[in-house]
Amino acid sequence: MLINRYLSREIFTPVVTICAILVLIFAGYSTTRYLPDAANGLMTGNTVLVLVLLKILIALEVLIPVTLFLSVITVLGRLHAGSEIIAMQACGLGEKSLLKTVFYMSFLIATIVAALSLYARPWAYEKSYWLKAEAEANFDLSRLRSGRFHEVGESNYVVFLESIDEQQRLARGVFIEQRKDATRTVTYAKEAWQEIDPSSGEKSVVLRDGYHYEMAANFGQTKLYKFQATRLLLKPKEIVSVGYRRKAEPTANLAASSETEDIAEFQWRMSTGLTTVLLGLLGIPLSRTAPRRGKSAKIFIGIIIFAVFYNLTAVAKMWVEQGVVDSFPGVWWPHFLLAVLLSILLNPKIFYVQFK
Repeated sequence: MLINRYLSREIFTPVVTICAILVLIFAGYSTTRYLPDAANGLMTGNTVLVLVLLKILIALEVLIPVTLFLSVITVLGRLHAGSEIIAMQACGLGEKSLLKTVFYMSFLIATIVAALSLYARPWAYEKSYWLKAEAEANFDLSRLRSGRFHEVGESNYVVFLESIDEQQRLARGVFIEQRKDATRTVTYAKEAWQEIDPSSGEKSVVLRDGYHYEMAANFGQTKLYKFQATRLLLKPKEIVSVGYRRKAEPTANLAASSETEDIAEFQWRMSTGLTTVLLGLLGIPLSRTAPRRGKSAKIFIGIIIFAVFYNLTAVAKMWVEQGVVDSFPGVWWPHFLLAVLLSILLNPKIFYVQFK
């Protein structure tokens, strides 16, 4: 039907536009997160670029549904304000036809979102974990900037250099803090440099003339050692491992797991498609407005509803992880509440009669 194609095109255009804007905003935010690591020598520019692209791919499972939601509200709100909906109804386009058009588009987009969540998201997480691990394995003391604290990868240690002699590739006034289990270790050395074993290729940082402090977690017992020279071994590239990361685990593995954290992650991935359909349909009643009224009069209400729903899904996921809520209702109860709200807004008279 020509009118249905017109509505689909009108909704699809802002979906692409708004999503592109949100992606640019998110890319800018992610870039500011990783650029300091590149500036401080912890990552290369190419690594930062790939990490930002992977972050965007991960975020699409949230950005696309909210984009569809806002697009439906905006487009249909404009049609209501311009009396176009009234004209369509006069031509025989009823509420069911409008619902069908939005549902088909939401279902199509939900399929894309589900594929992203089930397959692209874990792949992107796995690649990002590997990139961070490789950046840590390629750690080079001489690339660090003096006068700043550097958190190196995910090895739980922080490095501070007072000054760097770039010609001699030598650092002076070196502080290194390490955390392992219930122990915190702080090392100070007057000088430090990095060496690579020519036979084994093993990388290490040589520390000269300093002190080694070892403290328990409760700070009740502290050990002090003085050294003339010592070595801090770095993780070789050949044994780089990211370990078990739930967000990077294939969906099929999560489905077969009985761990509460795995169940929560699996249900989250499965719920994104349903979220997309519900939000797309919810945009229909929220777009209703009187003719010649502001076309985005209810978009603020829509943003509040989405914010509340998204936070509820995060809480639901956390409760499943902690075992507070069983696998059923699991992470699904916020979707049930959203479906109830959708039914009320679409059929207010029915609920009024039932509860009168």
